Amino acid sequence: MTTTRVDDVTRAPSAEPRPQTPGGGEPGEPTAPPITLRRVLAPVSGKIALTALAGVIAAGFSLLPAIAVTALAEGAVAGTLTPRAAWLWLGAVVVGLTLGHLIGMSSTSWAHIVESAFRTELRLTIARHLSRLPLGWHTNESSGRTKVLITEDTTAIHSLIAHFGTDLGAAVGGIVLGFAYLFTRSWQLATVLLVWVVLLLVFTAAAMALAQGTVNEDYLEGMKRVGSSTVEMVDGIATVKAFGLAGTVFRRFDDALDQYTDAAYRYMKGPGRPIALLGALVSPAGMLVPVLLAGTWLAGLGVLRPVDLLPFLLVGLGLPSGLLNLLMLANQVTLGVEAAGRLGALLSEPVLAEPEQPAPIRRDADGGVSVELDHVSFRYGARDGEDPLPLAVEDVSLRLEPGTVTAVVGPSGSGKSTLVRLIARFWDVESGSVRIGGTDVREISSAELLSHLGLVLQEGGTLADTVRANIALGRPGATDAEVEAAARVARIHERVLALPDGYDTVLGSEGAHLSGGERQRIALARVFLADTPVLLLDEATAQADAHSEREIQQALARLAAGRTVLVIAHRLSTIVDADQVLVMDHGRLVERGTHTGLLAQGGLYAKMWRAQQ
Repeated sequence: MTTTRVDDVTRAPSAEPRPQTPGGGEPGEPTAPPITLRRVLAPVSGKIALTALAGVIAAGFSLLPAIAVTALAEGAVAGTLTPRAAWLWLGAVVVGLTLGHLIGMSSTSWAHIVESAFRTELRLTIARHLSRLPLGWHTNESSGRTKVLITEDTTAIHSLIAHFGTDLGAAVGGIVLGFAYLFTRSWQLATVLLVWVVLLLVFTAAAMALAQGTVNEDYLEGMKRVGSSTVEMVDGIATVKAFGLAGTVFRRFDDALDQYTDAAYRYMKGPGRPIALLGALVSPAGMLVPVLLAGTWLAGLGVLRPVDLLPFLLVGLGLPSGLLNLLMLANQVTLGVEAAGRLGALLSEPVLAEPEQPAPIRRDADGGVSVELDHVSFRYGARDGEDPLPLAVEDVSLRLEPGTVTAVVGPSGSGKSTLVRLIARFWDVESGSVRIGGTDVREISSAELLSHLGLVLQEGGTLADTVRANIALGRPGATDAEVEAAARVARIHERVLALPDGYDTVLGSEGAHLSGGERQRIALARVFLADTPVLLLDEATAQADAHSEREIQQALARLAAGRTVLVIAHRLSTIVDADQVLVMDHGRLVERGTHTGLLAQGGLYAKMWRAQQ
């Protein structure tokens, strides 16, 4: 099978500018040029050209039978046809039909193989690129739209690669070679036929453009809305039904389907009428009328012999059929071009830069790793055309020492989770610096950074894989005993044994659905197994019941010994023993101290504490 690499589509210089925000660069720094349609299709452009050349060659061989039949007829009428010449011309008919068909079919089959390999590699490239994009990009894009990019848009380029080259070569080659032959027979009748075909094409193209308007855009937008609505309905069905909102969500889904159906109807109807009319006019029956009228007129003038009409009947009647195929393919090609443009825009999104010469993370004498934020500010990227968003984190400075537990609290939207993600370098800061072990995170390789961080987010994410594999993500190659020991520490071992296949149960399969708290404990077991010097826990017990929370807190206390721990907590009772408490409000660090000291200050922390008692 033909293998097509598309890695070079997204390959960028090593000195890539650091993005200030998701999708942006630091002020004054150059940005990489956008990935255009030409760059997206660059790995297969040569192969598309080869299929076009094959189409021209196939068209030439397909023309040979008409030339041979004309020669046979002329020889028979003139009485000059010899048996040897007759057999030669009959052989030319067989060769032309056979080779024209074989070359055309082989070219189309090969183009499909190329397209399939390219589409597979393109999806892998997109997946790799998505994995390197800042999380902010994913929060700005719905999962439904991302699905359309990976599935529908990569499929939409099928016609560009698998059909366009061969059909274009066959159509253009057939018309050029066909008219070249017809002009040798009668330039007058060939000119009349050429003018007729050009007028038909101009009329059809204008009618299609007028009928189509913004139909393509509406069709694609409708497809995206259906994808987003489907994901919303499926992913949130439990919440939706619990709050009695099923009707609202289903109505949105139904509205999206209606809009898509309407756009799809207009998409098919718009160019359908002019193409149908052109199909009738350029069909053999439709072309017969101008050929006979013009031929009879020219024969009456004495400039055309009746036998000279034969090649126009054999060749001229079928000449425009290739262009009709191209027009019928035009909509699919247009969709493919637009899809390739969107894929190029996606692949142009800047990734977080990797340092040319990564610096190591330094540990102290006891093996601990410090974390420091120095006047850090950050804002999420606004969509194109929108005003800049306010700072999510503003001028925050703090230091986390090895062997200490630091709690971050504050109202919703105060910047707590953003702070944790900046330490893990989900984004690069707008100003200031984040240092792990004294080294700026932008100077540390991603692999090195993540090998020192244990991160548990509120969502407690799991993969559609076995429980064992989900936990072993923390340390690939861990033994079964080590995986089970981590599960025991996270208080999830007994629940795993109750699953149909224990640790070999695939999460999400029948009978293997875990609650939010259980998924969070799987994530905790993963962190326990990773045994990293820095722990970042974003509401690590938010979805656990009271009994499980106490057990997890005890496990966390054991795990935190000698490590640098940052905990985000909404329940303040869980962090009263923290070495320091940081209070965030509107992106700023407004209070800092111990639980007892902050209560004595009577500020925001004390107010939050009283509200929870």
